[in-house]
Amino acid sequence: MIYTKTGEYAIRAILFLARQQKDSLIMSADIAKSEEIPAHYLAKILQRMAKYGYVDSFKGRGGGFKITDLANNSSILEIVERIEGPVINLKCVTGLKECSDEYPCPLHEEWSKLRDQIYNLISSKTVLEVATEYSKTLQKVNDM
Repeated sequence: MIYTKTGEYAIRAILFLARQQKDSLIMSADIAKSEEIPAHYLAKILQRMAKYGYVDSFKGRGGGFKITDLANNSSILEIVERIEGPVINLKCVTGLKECSDEYPCPLHEEWSKLRDQIYNLISSKTVLEVATEYSKTLQKVNDM
């Protein structure tokens, strides 16, 4: 994929929280189990998300995490870049040290188009939009 495991886990966790009932508090262990994410790793990701205002964290008995309106209205790209930095690989897809419009590799033009399409896709979809579509897909699968 275009991002690291950290980015993937962040997306899976935030989409899981977005699909829960509003104001439900979900324990990180439950997210980790449901999404098959290492619990310790997820805890660090959720701490970062809380730092940036994407989740609210409540400690103690009955505590857990819930998604914020900021996260619901943020794009997938915004969240991943906040958690792990730039996600689009600007390096040459063939590994050349110097690859640009002026000195293109054989795949430069096609890769540039694909990179732009990916960027536009993940920057145009909010977490809430993706979570809503994801829920519909899961429902269809469960109905089979």
